[in-house]
Amino acid sequence: MKIQKQTYQRLIGICVLMICMTVGVTAKEKAVPTVIKAWTLDGWTGVADTLETIDSSYMHFPMRSALNNYSISNTTNSNLVSPVQSRVYFDRKKTTDFIFADAYTPYIITPQQVKFYHTTTPYSTIAYKKGFVNNLDQNDLSFSFTGNVTRRVNIGTTIDYLNSYGRFINQEGKTTFGSVFGSYNGNHYSLQGAFTWNTLKNFENGGLRNTNDLLGVLKPEDMSVNMQGMSDLRYLSGYLNHYYSICVERERKVNYRERNEEGQWEKKDSIKIEYIPVTTFRHIFEVNDVTKRYVEQTANQGFYPNTYYNPTSTLDSAACLTIKNTLSVTFEEEFNTLLKFGAMVYAMNETQRHLSLIAHHFDSVGVPPEITFENRWTNNTYIGGALYKNRGKHVHYGFDGNVCLVGYKLGEFQVNGHIDAGFKLGKDSMTLAANVYFRNETPDYYLQTYRSNHYQWDNEFKKQYRLHVSGEVSYPTKWVKPKLNVSFENITQHIYFDSDGTPKQADHDIQVLAADLQLNLTTPWINLDNSVVYQMSSSDKLPLPALVMYNNLYYHGTWAKVLDVQIGVDMRFFTKYYAPILNPALGQFCIQNEQKIGNYPVMNVYANFYVRNLRLKLFAQYQHFNASFMNQQYLEMPNYPMAPDMFRAGLSWHFYK
Repeated sequence: MKIQKQTYQRLIGICVLMICMTVGVTAKEKAVPTVIKAWTLDGWTGVADTLETIDSSYMHFPMRSALNNYSISNTTNSNLVSPVQSRVYFDRKKTTDFIFADAYTPYIITPQQVKFYHTTTPYSTIAYKKGFVNNLDQNDLSFSFTGNVTRRVNIGTTIDYLNSYGRFINQEGKTTFGSVFGSYNGNHYSLQGAFTWNTLKNFENGGLRNTNDLLGVLKPEDMSVNMQGMSDLRYLSGYLNHYYSICVERERKVNYRERNEEGQWEKKDSIKIEYIPVTTFRHIFEVNDVTKRYVEQTANQGFYPNTYYNPTSTLDSAACLTIKNTLSVTFEEEFNTLLKFGAMVYAMNETQRHLSLIAHHFDSVGVPPEITFENRWTNNTYIGGALYKNRGKHVHYGFDGNVCLVGYKLGEFQVNGHIDAGFKLGKDSMTLAANVYFRNETPDYYLQTYRSNHYQWDNEFKKQYRLHVSGEVSYPTKWVKPKLNVSFENITQHIYFDSDGTPKQADHDIQVLAADLQLNLTTPWINLDNSVVYQMSSSDKLPLPALVMYNNLYYHGTWAKVLDVQIGVDMRFFTKYYAPILNPALGQFCIQNEQKIGNYPVMNVYANFYVRNLRLKLFAQYQHFNASFMNQQYLEMPNYPMAPDMFRAGLSWHFYK
């Protein structure tokens, strides 16, 4: 699977065109302050739950990637595009109701992750990162654009393209994921809409046949592997959140400056009419279509315990189509001046289709003429409500819950609550936060019933119960910036994949306790960022490393008033534990109790620059430089070595007025 030049040319051409549009539109507009606001939407209620600005900082640019943004430590097949499981339990996110997509979570953009914008000037950025390993290059190209067409209408897009050949045989992976989004914010009627996609392919090699090859003279690409296969994932989603608000009008005095006829600035004031929402009627439509395939052109005899349908080749496919419609009524907190909170009630209907296909055999041209399939439709109806306070300087909170009254997931429910408070303590500010939820979750359909060439099962798993409690305290000062999060979760009837590749349900409760400490030390030149996670699991059915660490020691300064510089070394480390092993046919991480993995640091040295006048970021990085002088039997999981050393470089360019 080689990178096609046409793919690069098309992507780069689109990016250049959009950048030219940004520069051209901005040049025609009069000079105005650049204000860029962004927000995401809550998955159940559709309410904007974050408000932020675009992060254009150059700091830590070499470390930013889909994997590192997901968690500080991940189990992979050692390639950039790979199935992924975080070694930090509370970083593991479930983004879709489809178990075969869980391992690709870092590369999937769901509607709830799409950022919507309001900008006073168009904004775009393009970034390119490359790993240099002879003919085994690694490429990471990303682009984003957003701009307001009118005062109320904003449109934008994001595109990411990753391709990595990997360092070992049959390991190449590539993915393209992105979004197209838009919003209209009126006095009464507003909407946000988005379309997101992901297409991913990665080859599977089952790990090295003999990890002692790492101690010899063989190059990584010459070491023998266990098998040859290929997995691919396709994720498509459409989202529309629109609502109508009954409002009242309020007058507000505003001050502004304006140039007089002599060109001097003068202070002026006027009256602005504000529309304060009282009650909002909302409809949310969402559709997700996820498909996972696993292919073997030739049989991998002996690697899997069973072969049920085709002894010479494999083509397994599973898919989940989900259609959701949500209707809600909200009593807005902006209008409630006495009690100062908002409330919502809603009803949601979910329709799902689960489809699985198995090719019995291929004909002479590779077409599978005989197919066994399962096609089942299910329907679920939920009702729920929420009480929240998102406005104000000091205290914010939210409580919500829902229950399934009709359908396949009958009896499923969740109750969630969070609160945060900020206040002055001395010259600095302290923030306290707490989060709690209790959930009763219906097992994924494919955990109950599944057919494939190598695996099949019929289970009657019970619902899983999760009780989660966490608290966080943050007190950043000028020189020391500590933040501590302590989390506890009790899991009843936990479902996991056993060493034989089949799902099992634990017959006992499992407790997970974790303390996540972030402690950043700052001086005028030298900085040390530390992230240390201590975690404990009460069961071998949920193995976790006791300690996971990320440390970054760097110099930070400005040269000649135009060039910001960051030079440093960072390290990732986890203690030994019974790391899971990847099952290629299922795309699942299965537990094992034969080999412990860990106690090995991965270290990178880097130089990172920002040219202020050009808004241009540049970096160079020598990744895993300690591989050449430390124990070379460094493993991600049993049979899967970590990626050897590599030189990387990249740039990112921001365009806005």
